[in-house]
Amino acid sequence: MRPHVEIIQQSDLCWHPAEMHGGTGRVMQRNLSYDEEDGSASTKLYFETAWDRPGGYHEADTEWFVLEGRIKMGETIFGPGMYWRAPAGLKVPAISVDEKSEILLFREYGDWGFSVSETDKSDFIPEGGNTASEEPGKLTMVDSSKMEWMDNIYEGDTQRFLQLKILYHDPSPESENEKGFITMLGWAPPGWSDDRLIHHPVFEEAYTLTGHMDYNFGRFVPGAYFFRPARVKHGHFVAGEEMGTSWIFRLDGSLINWVTLNAEVVIKGDPVNYDPKTQGPVIAGIPVRSRSTSPWDLDGQ
Repeated sequence: MRPHVEIIQQSDLCWHPAEMHGGTGRVMQRNLSYDEEDGSASTKLYFETAWDRPGGYHEADTEWFVLEGRIKMGETIFGPGMYWRAPAGLKVPAISVDEKSEILLFREYGDWGFSVSETDKSDFIPEGGNTASEEPGKLTMVDSSKMEWMDNIYEGDTQRFLQLKILYHDPSPESENEKGFITMLGWAPPGWSDDRLIHHPVFEEAYTLTGHMDYNFGRFVPGAYFFRPARVKHGHFVAGEEMGTSWIFRLDGSLINWVTLNAEVVIKGDPVNYDPKTQGPVIAGIPVRSRSTSPWDLDGQ
């Protein structure tokens, strides 16, 4: 499984040669989160040179979101804000990417493997792919700049001011063992706040695109990222007054908010070999953070 990452700034992470099998060009990669068991990952890619790759199919369900630059897939041109997704085993057209382009690349249920193919593999969906129905998955292409913001459909009046753009949503699961993945953009207007403590039955990850927001784990600014496994509690949120805050979100199921009010964290015990006045309290299970995301707020403010 992926570790709990809360919160990192992508600029604090080192660059690696990108896991972009089958292509020609030089690409670098920052690992935002990584599942060492099955190869699932969320990464930031920077194309140091022009890059191109013939058509073929991925070993993992794969998503690209364009941050900067220009990408051509088949006859479709992608610019900033555009998104595509292909389930594992679905043949995708040839791709070419301009120098200095930047993307977010997400993959699930598989590693970086890619097979160049002249044959049509579109009817092959390997077991474990996240398309919930038995129908073959399809190539999804979306231009978010042409979409209208919609009200938050996951919770009524309490979060009515949050706005969403749904980039991808799996078919409804047919059993409790199947999950419908969701990829979406979210925007909180200037000054928006929510003082509740919340957790979800699904994982939640997000990469900050614009603005800033303060909450109990730190401050979201552009490039800040988190990955929360299911049932990790988080909150109080306050968006910046200037422009609000926007993110790209991913979840492995519907976003159900379980709410805790009047929350309290109590750490008790008898010190043995340290002075509690100089050795401050430690929260067990503190997740991964990077250095520029501000100190921990152990007072719960």
